[in-house]
Amino acid sequence: MRILVIHNYYQDPGGEDGVFHREVAALRERHTVDTLTFQNRKGLRGALQFLFYPYNLWAAFRLRLKIRDFAPDLIHIHNIHYASGPILFRTAHRLKIPVVFTLHNYRLLCPSALLFYRGQKYLNSVGKRFPWDAIRKRVLDDSLLKTFITAFTYRIHAGLGTWKNIDALLPLTDYAAELLLHGRLCLSREQILVKPNFIESLPPVPVEKSSYFLFVGRLSEEKGVRQLLEAFNAPGAPPLWIVGDGPLRHLPAADSVRHLGYLPREEISRIVAASKALVVPSVCLEGGFPLAVMEGFSSRVPVVLSQEVAASAVIVDGVNGFLIDPHHFSDKLKEVDCHPNLEEIGAAGFRTYLQLFTKEKVMQRLEDIYRKIYR
Repeated sequence: MRILVIHNYYQDPGGEDGVFHREVAALRERHTVDTLTFQNRKGLRGALQFLFYPYNLWAAFRLRLKIRDFAPDLIHIHNIHYASGPILFRTAHRLKIPVVFTLHNYRLLCPSALLFYRGQKYLNSVGKRFPWDAIRKRVLDDSLLKTFITAFTYRIHAGLGTWKNIDALLPLTDYAAELLLHGRLCLSREQILVKPNFIESLPPVPVEKSSYFLFVGRLSEEKGVRQLLEAFNAPGAPPLWIVGDGPLRHLPAADSVRHLGYLPREEISRIVAASKALVVPSVCLEGGFPLAVMEGFSSRVPVVLSQEVAASAVIVDGVNGFLIDPHHFSDKLKEVDCHPNLEEIGAAGFRTYLQLFTKEKVMQRLEDIYRKIYR
């Protein structure tokens, strides 16, 4: 099959970029694959990109040229915010090429993208004909104009029928799939096919287990970093290692908290494998299954996951991981620290990884979807 994969890079690298690159590499093992990418810019150029977000004729022209040169059987789109926009779907539909759209976030439902506002889950846009409350609250970068243009872009295309012409929308969790059906986007249940991301497990490296807990991710409000430090700054809390960086990197931390910054994946995997448990205290839903959780599962390390995260449905508390209320988890932290069977729980998490998140399982699911829509 000839597959064109399209992705719009944000200004700063993120997890969606990694998914795009991993899936392209995996698809190239069995198919003929080409890519088309867009890049969000800063300054005046970025402002013009945002202005043309609702109907970007230049992006449509670039796609037409790529289709003419590559002649794909199918198009898979990962991100359209904001240098490309929804016109990509309309262009492909006019040329009668089937389209798959991976939904890495909730931007189709709300301009906030994460359904998160001022430290809390924010669902006020879901099911509304137009998200006026989100616009008033400036949920996107605290900008009235950005929030309005994003809301207008997605809702005008709902009215134009753009979304119902997509052959398959791929949310990453069942929870996200249900939200889509209540979003007044003119979608049918048949269009929505859940497909998680995957991570390739690195070969196990012998490591000596340590007593530290580990956080891997962006140091930001939605990731629950304030709540994380509050719990680990408490007297008697176990040591915490932090991998990553972000706007909250300067929050005060106890002496037992070690900040390692950005690290290559091989080094992260070694640190994960040696940790006592991996903590994911997000206070937002997250668009899919956090990469850090899959890293913990694949390394046989117990995962302590926020119950706010949509993907928390795969964890049975105390069986293949632990669930926490991210706003109050000091007691749970002590329970995990003293738990007598962490090795068994890590092994159960690894079995969950084998069942759901290996490259082979996820890519087989994706290829089944391709075959279903390619006629």
